[in-house]
Amino acid sequence: MTDGERHRRFGRAAGTTSRRHRYRLLTAAGLLLVAAAVAWQVNATLWTTHSERVGTALVHQFEKKQRQAKAEQSGSQGALDASQAALGLCGSTSAGGVRGLLVIPSIGLTAPVEHGVGDDVLDVAVGLLPGSALPGARGNAVLEAHDVSYFVNISKLVPGAVVRYETPCTTYTFTVQSHGVVAQGSPIYDTPAPTLTLVTCWPTNALWFTTQRYIVSASEVSSASTGGATLTYRVGPAAPTVPAPAALVSEGLTLTTNSIPMGQLALAGTPDPEWAQSTGPLLDQSAGVAGFIAGIKSLTQDQTAWWAAVAPGVTAPAPLVGAPAPGYLSPLEVTVSATGATATGITLSATVTISGGHTPGRYAMTVAEAITGSTLVISSWTLHAA
Repeated sequence: MTDGERHRRFGRAAGTTSRRHRYRLLTAAGLLLVAAAVAWQVNATLWTTHSERVGTALVHQFEKKQRQAKAEQSGSQGALDASQAALGLCGSTSAGGVRGLLVIPSIGLTAPVEHGVGDDVLDVAVGLLPGSALPGARGNAVLEAHDVSYFVNISKLVPGAVVRYETPCTTYTFTVQSHGVVAQGSPIYDTPAPTLTLVTCWPTNALWFTTQRYIVSASEVSSASTGGATLTYRVGPAAPTVPAPAALVSEGLTLTTNSIPMGQLALAGTPDPEWAQSTGPLLDQSAGVAGFIAGIKSLTQDQTAWWAAVAPGVTAPAPLVGAPAPGYLSPLEVTVSATGATATGITLSATVTISGGHTPGRYAMTVAEAITGSTLVISSWTLHAA
């Protein structure tokens, strides 16, 4: 055999070995892709099964509470007795974590609603965004859900479609007003009237993380007793307003546009028991928080005219003047003081850290607000080193 023949044969053998090596690599890569796809499908199936099973159990649990409320109302004497008998159920905000049921007949949706938008909630329910209004109360209630679960079909909703939010004792009916696609992180603003906003990822039924959100807005058109009984309770006066200048109001004075960790709402003084079970305290709390935010913005932006409007005659707390917005080391606790069905004052407190300004540091902050007629103003603002 000549040297040339030997080289040609060796070249053919080397080429064959190289092709076999590439084939094996491609085969291995294909097997890995198939295994990954199977693992993803198994995980998705397990997640869906868990979500549907737990979600259905939550719905059944809440429906049982609705039947209990209806039975108590039916067994009571008179409308006033019915409302008092049902307070233990109607006044509660949760049933094993469930606040209500979201029902949209046109897309066949019945979903439990829980507080929060973490994975522990959204894996099994629709989540109520913390800081937004309760459905049926004045303001914008923001409900979020995964696009691959409860909200997979909300893009089919058209203006006029009916959306119901059911509590054990009251059903609130909304109609869709608008819908659209927005960028992730776009602000959702509060409203003066009871509204509902549904939020999910876009496109719906996407199998990847998306940078867009699908928004459906609906307005309340009616409310009625879920159990069919007529419930009565004392209606308090309208919530007070903060005398903030228009320029300050335009910056947003609600929790929808400001990130503040909220603690608990407490009542003090001699509040009427029936008023305490109405939406009155929540509306007064919202007004108190708006006054607090107005004060923070006035101080940190060193707007003396704003401060004079929302805190007339009150000395501005020096550490906050011209400083960045404070960081919260504890939730903001709110106490509404009332006499009968009228709120007389609000106290807000939290531990904060101030990173700039005249005297940065850690402070225990207490803010007192006075309510006179229909107006709420800041009456004192104290900071003590903590």
